Amino acid sequence: MKKANLVLRFLLEWALICVGVLGSLYCLTTAFGFPMPLSVRIVVPVLALFFCLLFNGKIGKYYALGVLALLLFTLWLFREEVVEGFRSLWAVLIGIYNYAYNNIFSELLLQEETDPRAVASALVTLAVLETYLSALAVRLWKRTSPMALVLLLGIVPCFIVLDTQPNLLPLMAAVFAVLTLAFSQSARRRETGEQAKAIALSALLAGALLGVLLLIFPKESYSKPITWKELSEKVTKWHEQEVLDSSKGAGLSGNPDQIDLTALPSLPNQAVPTFYVTSSTKAYVYLRGSSYVGFDGSRWTRGALWNGGKSALFPYLGRTGGDKLLVETDSTEAVLFTTYQILDLPGGSVFADAYVENRDGLDRYSMYFTQEAGVAEPDADYEVWIKQHCLEVPARTKAGVLAWWEAVDGRSAPSPEIGTHQSGSTVVIDYEYMDPDSLEAFARSVAARVSQVAGYGRSPLRLPEGEDFCTWFLNEAEEGYCVHYATACTALLRSLGVPARYVWGYVCSLRANRRTQITNLQAHAWVEIWCGGRWIVIEPTPDNATEFTGNVNPVATAATEAPLPPPSESLTDPPPITKPKPSESTEAAQSESTEPGVSSDAAPGPGQVEQPKDLTALWVFLGAAGFLALVLGRRELAKRLRERRLRRARPNERGRLYYRYLRRLHKLAGTPVPPEVMELARKAAFSQYELSDEELASLRQMYDKQQSVLRYYSVWKRLWCEYVLAVI
Repeated sequence: MKKANLVLRFLLEWALICVGVLGSLYCLTTAFGFPMPLSVRIVVPVLALFFCLLFNGKIGKYYALGVLALLLFTLWLFREEVVEGFRSLWAVLIGIYNYAYNNIFSELLLQEETDPRAVASALVTLAVLETYLSALAVRLWKRTSPMALVLLLGIVPCFIVLDTQPNLLPLMAAVFAVLTLAFSQSARRRETGEQAKAIALSALLAGALLGVLLLIFPKESYSKPITWKELSEKVTKWHEQEVLDSSKGAGLSGNPDQIDLTALPSLPNQAVPTFYVTSSTKAYVYLRGSSYVGFDGSRWTRGALWNGGKSALFPYLGRTGGDKLLVETDSTEAVLFTTYQILDLPGGSVFADAYVENRDGLDRYSMYFTQEAGVAEPDADYEVWIKQHCLEVPARTKAGVLAWWEAVDGRSAPSPEIGTHQSGSTVVIDYEYMDPDSLEAFARSVAARVSQVAGYGRSPLRLPEGEDFCTWFLNEAEEGYCVHYATACTALLRSLGVPARYVWGYVCSLRANRRTQITNLQAHAWVEIWCGGRWIVIEPTPDNATEFTGNVNPVATAATEAPLPPPSESLTDPPPITKPKPSESTEAAQSESTEPGVSSDAAPGPGQVEQPKDLTALWVFLGAAGFLALVLGRRELAKRLRERRLRRARPNERGRLYYRYLRRLHKLAGTPVPPEVMELARKAAFSQYELSDEELASLRQMYDKQQSVLRYYSVWKRLWCEYVLAVI
């Protein structure tokens, strides 16, 4: 009877190995459309029988090593066929992944042609590998987790792409084999005559459990609690918000009340859509978000607030005509983004001329603006306010930037039309008596010099402690982004007598009647100067900046003398620094392929970036795999650390450690700690007596014996102890 029981157990284990391995491989073939080779269906049962015969008893460990050496030698003999098979398998899998994830894996695609029929060699190799490791786990190690991990080789690739899910039958077969072994693991490790009975009962339990699940949730009526599309959208929105939040420290989102220049973060390189803009005409516009007047050398603040009405800030309000601009945001913003020379306000109200407050919670609004603006009649009170607050610079900053200006170009006098006076050796402008065109040209020449002081980079070094920001950037910094250039240029212009302030918003190149997506990469900071009764944009950021090119890794060009830009009456014309423009042929092709008011699928132009690829399913899989590896690895790590601590401890300390571990093991078992253990622990803790080697050996023996008791626990309690508590 005992012999019959052993034979029955052997056959049941062999059958479970075959069911699990074939189920795993059939998952792969049904999901990706491979034909299952006849050789695989023959190899798995034959090898499973062979391995089950070998891996039994103590000598099985040596047989396992010998078989492994034989398998490696055979693999080396047929290495060309195996390599070609895995190349073909790789080509099929990556080809499908590449299509599913919008060409994100294009660099991993094989350039050379492969033979799909060669996939059979890879499947046979996988079959041999899975059968060998499964037999080891079941027959020799008597554990379930190694086999479960091995079977994932055929199952996991099927769920990276949702359209490649395997057929239900092979998937249930693999799950059935793993559940049966898990339920019977305790009995199989006890080496009793009830192993065959335990496996049979576990198989019935696993089959009943899967059957009940299929009855309760039949395949035809199955609906996910959350679809992958919904999950992808939620994860994508969360990630996009994280990216946008990372720009808040630089003052390029969120409309902060102050911008700390001593702790400017690195800007994110991933494009996240923020809103859409549609213009009735082709235009290059600066969408103004908010301005800052107060500057103390290390941060920008709102500063003094102008409350004298909106006509001073927008001198063209009430005029008719102009071009229409429509802004559509995905979420309600704190401000309304407006371009310059607007003829009407899109709702809300002007708050102290710093920004247009979105009091009505608008997520869609429009405005009219003109591109033919000239000199406006300034508001006298607003002029006084500007002179009082938009020329303020801390003494330390003023001394530093003027010293730098004198070193590079300060001794060359401006054009005769500009009123000036001497401040030491520096020429300072009397802006009230100057010609607007000459003042604008002078400010642009200052900005051009500032743009050459450092290379553009989105991850510059932070301001050294105790340094003045502007002086440090102009003289020592190697890299910076728009915040650095705009701050230094604003401080320098103020020091030279030009009223200026710091502004953040977005830059975008718009085509007529085309809905253009604006991303966080186009968030930008620039300078406004007061000239001719209106605020004019001055651009000190180099032309290779991400905001203008859409490239997050711009190649810095050699610093050369920038030509003095011609005066511009229209801020929607290209800025004085030349920005890349799409070719006429590209524009024509895009206009032919896109209907008015609909976003084009053509390649992104200046300031536009391709949308990020949706890798939600891939990241979910990688996260689950990482969590599984963490859980499985924690047990081994805890065991190694515990043994190393015992090995290095002094005798009495080792005795106390044994007592602590034994107390925990006995608590899990629900039994009291033996009196002899208590006695040795008291001797180790409260006396000068040093435990002998014999006493430590007896503690070790009791410790090992109590650990072995865990084998008789139920599968769930043992799982809790071994992997969650990591007690052995």
